[in-house]
Amino acid sequence: MIANLKQSIGQYRSFMDYRYKAYKTELTQLLLQLKSFGLLFLVVLGSSVLGLILLLFLGLGKIIDSSAAPQYGAQMALFYLLLQSVMLSAMKSAIKNSNQRLFQQTIARSVWLYLVDIKLLTLSNAWLIASVLIALDLTLSQWVKVPHFIVFMLLQFSLGVLCLYKPSELVYGFLFSTILVCVPIHMQPLTYHMGFALLFALSLFVPVVNVNRRIAVSSLLGFWFCYLLNHCWTLVWRVSLLLCVFMASAALINERADLVPILVILAMAFIVLFSSSLQFDCGRVYEQYRLFFKTCEQERAFYISQFLPSILLFLLSTISYSVIFGYTHIVLFVIGNMWCVLQVYLAQKKPAHYALVWLISTGLLLALLN
Repeated sequence: MIANLKQSIGQYRSFMDYRYKAYKTELTQLLLQLKSFGLLFLVVLGSSVLGLILLLFLGLGKIIDSSAAPQYGAQMALFYLLLQSVMLSAMKSAIKNSNQRLFQQTIARSVWLYLVDIKLLTLSNAWLIASVLIALDLTLSQWVKVPHFIVFMLLQFSLGVLCLYKPSELVYGFLFSTILVCVPIHMQPLTYHMGFALLFALSLFVPVVNVNRRIAVSSLLGFWFCYLLNHCWTLVWRVSLLLCVFMASAALINERADLVPILVILAMAFIVLFSSSLQFDCGRVYEQYRLFFKTCEQERAFYISQFLPSILLFLLSTISYSVIFGYTHIVLFVIGNMWCVLQVYLAQKKPAHYALVWLISTGLLLALLN
């Protein structure tokens, strides 16, 4: 019996080594897929990594100390859970080793598959790791005052598991929870977080609706709608980053009202960046389906339609920003539209110049303001 136990432990370790190597390999491939954005993110975010890490911990501090403003703390918590889910969705294939999943079932027990999934999920969840680091620094008396943070960490772990195995239910849970934090009622932080847990649990019983069967691709509008629906990741990560811009603007405007013009220009710059970058994906779709629409005698219309998703995303984001923050500047709105069109053109025709032009344009706008 002892010999069998040792053999099982050895097999499990071998399987774990295999999964870890596959995990690192797929993460490397994921980074290579971001090659077209590599220079851009290196220049824009490379020097701000420490600042972003500091903002991460400051945001977690707001979640912990939210007794004075429980609704704001709950909104911040839900926002963190959303960003965590977006990041884990991007890493999901690497965590589960999806490409070789069937092969794994022939060499390992089912319980081993899920056990290694959870290990790699925990390793990948930087948001949960940050929360644990803060939790370890809290004293017992502080823990008594912030029991909602325990629920928050449990939610971080649970939503990571949902992200791997029940992504549709995860979407429903976020929809229900967003409604909860937008309702103008006063609740304690613990009540908010328990409400999140209940709503995400209830989302497991909501039937999944297959929209694809209800929509016929009989027009260019239907084509793009179905494409973005089936490749929603291209929109999800951009919308999540736009939410980051909105949340950062709200926090900074609240602290430094004298810097509103500068903050608005920076927000506009990032809205242009994340909206126009959608053209990289739409351009690849155009090249893939161009011959099909040429046979349908719609090549010209299809060529023009590839630019619409980026422009529409920019318009919706800009209008939402203006409504939320009550800042309407016609000249800046016109400049933003022209800038977005320019970046979309560069993404299509001169991708190597995309990042440089965006940086120069941002610098010029800030210089003109001063």
